[in-house]
Amino acid sequence: METERDNLCQQLSSEEKSVRRATLIDLKKRAERKELDEHLLPHLFEPLVKIVSGDKIDSLRESASLVLLYLTSHLKINSLQFEAIVSLTVERFEVEPSEEVRLTLAQIIHSAMVNQSIQSVYLENLDKLTQVVKVMVRDRYGEIVKETCDIIISLSERNDHFRLQADFFVEPLMQNLKTQPMKVRVMCVKALEPIMTHSPLTILNIAPDLEKFWSDSNPPLKLAMVQTIGKVAQEVESDDQNFHLLLPVILLGRCNDFSEVSEEAESVWQLLQNQPDFSRQFAECFSKLILKLLQDAENWSNDMRIQTAQLLYQFVRELPDRKLELSTVMEILTFQAGDEQAPVRNWAWRSARLIGETSAEEALLWLSNRKQEEIEANNSCDLTIYSHIVRGFLHATQSNRSLRTLDLCVQLAVKFSTAKDISLLECLEDLVEKDVGIPAEQMNQLVFVALSLEGSKESDFFSRQMSLLDKMAVRLEYPNVETMIQHRLPTLLTSEGEPGQWTTTSPSWKILQFVAGEMKMIDGYVFDLLRQTIGSTENPEVKLKSFNMLTASMDHLQNIDPAQLQPVLLASVKWKPGRSASVLRCSAALCSYAAIHHKKLEIIPSNINIIADSFVDLVEDETVNTRLAAIKILQQCLFVGRPNNVDSILTTLMGRLNDVSKDVRQGVMSGLRDVFIVWRRQGYPYLMEKKFTDLVRVLSRDDDLPSKTFADGILQSMLDVNLDQMNISTEKLLEIVQ
Repeated sequence: METERDNLCQQLSSEEKSVRRATLIDLKKRAERKELDEHLLPHLFEPLVKIVSGDKIDSLRESASLVLLYLTSHLKINSLQFEAIVSLTVERFEVEPSEEVRLTLAQIIHSAMVNQSIQSVYLENLDKLTQVVKVMVRDRYGEIVKETCDIIISLSERNDHFRLQADFFVEPLMQNLKTQPMKVRVMCVKALEPIMTHSPLTILNIAPDLEKFWSDSNPPLKLAMVQTIGKVAQEVESDDQNFHLLLPVILLGRCNDFSEVSEEAESVWQLLQNQPDFSRQFAECFSKLILKLLQDAENWSNDMRIQTAQLLYQFVRELPDRKLELSTVMEILTFQAGDEQAPVRNWAWRSARLIGETSAEEALLWLSNRKQEEIEANNSCDLTIYSHIVRGFLHATQSNRSLRTLDLCVQLAVKFSTAKDISLLECLEDLVEKDVGIPAEQMNQLVFVALSLEGSKESDFFSRQMSLLDKMAVRLEYPNVETMIQHRLPTLLTSEGEPGQWTTTSPSWKILQFVAGEMKMIDGYVFDLLRQTIGSTENPEVKLKSFNMLTASMDHLQNIDPAQLQPVLLASVKWKPGRSASVLRCSAALCSYAAIHHKKLEIIPSNINIIADSFVDLVEDETVNTRLAAIKILQQCLFVGRPNNVDSILTTLMGRLNDVSKDVRQGVMSGLRDVFIVWRRQGYPYLMEKKFTDLVRVLSRDDDLPSKTFADGILQSMLDVNLDQMNISTEKLLEIVQ
């Protein structure tokens, strides 16, 4: 035995590398077969350490380190050997170029620590151990980092003074979460657990960063985070100043889509809830985190904003009193409701519904107290949160709903009535369908809101709006919507000022648009309102839309006095400079023609001159539709009789035969033809001879084929009548034909 031992030591110390290699290969094979005698350790230890620390051949250092690993793993080592291993690792690790040797060195020191259980030995080598582990945990080779994480965990289990070392490992472990492969990150996260447990102050530097890494982590890493933070949360006192920083990771785990993660987080959560007085501590943690949530809601990172929305939902869901920090919660929710990311908005809506279930009155009061500038800046977002709070309030299991809350629901519905958002319509549908006991006076306000809703582009908006009004009519005991509107419209519009002061955003104007435009209900009262908006308002858009509604609903007008309609129309067709005036003039001209066409305004001897005078100049207007409407109206005037300016009218119409618009040219030609035919029957000799001749002459010169066709048609129609009645001589007729 002694001879073998001496030979092995001599061979390991040989100057010949072939001898050293052969010996190490033999020892390595014996180690793999577990045939190395424990009595060899004390004698082989020193030459093996010497090879590992100084041999120039990588393969020899690697073989020696593997044999040394076997010896330290399977045989007991004394304090001197432990100290030698620590010193070897400290001296050699940073300068060792071979990753395999560095990994084996890490495994050697790990196995040596497991074999060593004497606290005094740990204390004597504590500084060196800390130094070498800090170096190893920064190694770029992932397997070494994983082994180092196991070393850190072993240190925490065997060293009563680990809290003195823990702080040193935080920074390199956290750095590895950014650079190392995912499997290495998992080990790093697990190594953080004893660090936070033994030194709770380190939670401040670890837990927030784990929360930031959450979205970039795969399910195994998220599971490791939840397990690690969960263990720490159960070990650390819940009154600890940093305990609140542990909750976000656990709560995020409950929202995760992977069942393993969410189930683990739920299990941890149940254990925490079983702790005495946890509800109070949880509320205190929320108060500490609320400002962070407010800040994170505006983070540039989409993932962080989604996480914040999930966290807020979890907090609101678990809070024993949802009124806690409600003003800040509402501020966050109204901000999240306008986020570009759909998940953020969806989680915010879920939180709002939870608040509506228990704290609707306080939340609605917060919304009603918003400053005007805040309302204008966040109208749509506030409305969305309002609608979900109301939804939560209506779906809560409560028998008696607060009248104060119902009143706030109605007040805010009126406040948000200017928003073009279908969510308000949906909210009103819920309020009415649930029959929650809204008093009749407040129902009147809801009718006002329902009528003033301005539909967005959804195709079913109008049908849903009418369906809502039907339900309101039933609730208010009216036979139908039309009767309800006719009865309540004067009352609804009296509080909004004079019609001349309305703008396109005025609720009263929107109600008028709905009644007159969508429902085409224009009775004497509605017509009087339109007449006032046209005649007294300075807002050109209101005037234009009023004319458009009159035009579209002209065949539905009921009991309209032409004496009131005519002045409004004629006053608006007077020429004024400017683009707005041109558009308004065109709309008024079209409305005038619709009134004459549907016989709401008749041309009679008493008004023929004023109508003809008003429209003759519009034949030369810059807008094609205005010219066409004027031509048709003048044609009707010429059918009825002979205005005082008939010669000027015919001359002006003849001047449009060379109009740039083909529609205008054809309108003039067909209009004059029909007028001449009517006049032929009625007999106007002088006018017929003069103007008919001019017309045919002009048409004959036009190269446009339709013009020549019209000329031939007119000429042919004239040949069929008695020329004596027309007072056209044969010579004049030949001249025309030529």
